[in-house]
Amino acid sequence: MPRYTYFEKGNPFNEWHRTIDHLAAIDIDLVEVCSKCYQPLLLIEHAYDKGQTYKNCTTVKKLAKQSKVPAMLIFYKDMKTFRVRKLYPTLENERTVQASTLVRYLRKLHNLHKCI
Repeated sequence: MPRYTYFEKGNPFNEWHRTIDHLAAIDIDLVEVCSKCYQPLLLIEHAYDKGQTYKNCTTVKKLAKQSKVPAMLIFYKDMKTFRVRKLYPTLENERTVQASTLVRYLRKLHNLHKCI
């Protein structure tokens, strides 16, 4: 069971939930939303960059596909550069981007969004 392989200890509810056999839950790390209508714009799974080459994102990808919201995996360390991988709608190879590039991408999502 991958109950104790995460970067930091979770909040009390998550820790309690992990003690119950035959239940499973995944926390979504971040949901970028429109600042006006709160429509989800991007699902983000993130992890501290320890040089790992993999992080399980199965649930985030499934949720993105069902909701038709883009999803991305982001490995972070110094907040200057990030290793990012688009997960949905297309699965792309990981690439390293500067913080300014990531900010431009997030702002583009906001700028292209039309409130319903």
